[in-house]
Amino acid sequence: MILLVPLLAAALAAGPQPSASAVLHRMAAANAWVKTYKVRIHFDAKVHSFISLPLALDATLYYKQPDKMQIVFDSVPSLAKQFQNFYANTGTPQTWPHTYVVTLEPPAASDASSAGSDVVLRLTPRASSNLEYALMTVDTTTYGVVIQQWFYKDGSNINVTQLNDTGPRYVLPSRQEGDFDFPKYHAHVVAAYDAYDFNVPIPDSVFKPQQQ
Repeated sequence: MILLVPLLAAALAAGPQPSASAVLHRMAAANAWVKTYKVRIHFDAKVHSFISLPLALDATLYYKQPDKMQIVFDSVPSLAKQFQNFYANTGTPQTWPHTYVVTLEPPAASDASSAGSDVVLRLTPRASSNLEYALMTVDTTTYGVVIQQWFYKDGSNINVTQLNDTGPRYVLPSRQEGDFDFPKYHAHVVAAYDAYDFNVPIPDSVFKPQQQ
């Protein structure tokens, strides 16, 4: 009986997996205090096409609730356009249900190698799209995303692992390492985030499409 007590306590502590809607709610709550932010990001990229090309980029990422996001590069090589699309179209847990059917994946159904505290959300577009689906691995100790996987109908895919800066009222990326696999090129990218400036005025004009 003594041996069974800690086993039973551990099972009760673990509990059942939360629902997809509960995960989204807790993810949104983790950053509810963050109305806006801006943050500098340094990218180190290695692009493989006909040749391998190292590339260093610097940018400022702007965010305004609920889902306005724009990255502005100091210089704009052609690869920057792909990054701009990625950040602008990622969305947030608050807006995902409007864009996607969000379901909870059984742990074995995901390609992600997740720890015991992780759950995986599957995002399937509601409207016709070149995106097949995305998988978001969420650490339920912080409700921050730790892995993003985007799968496209033409065979392209984006895989990003993420470390988060966890403060008393936010959970946001501090470092991302990603592989962008597209028909014409492959890019391995490391993004290092500086300190965030929270709840600063950001005009809506920042979020207009950037000219290349």
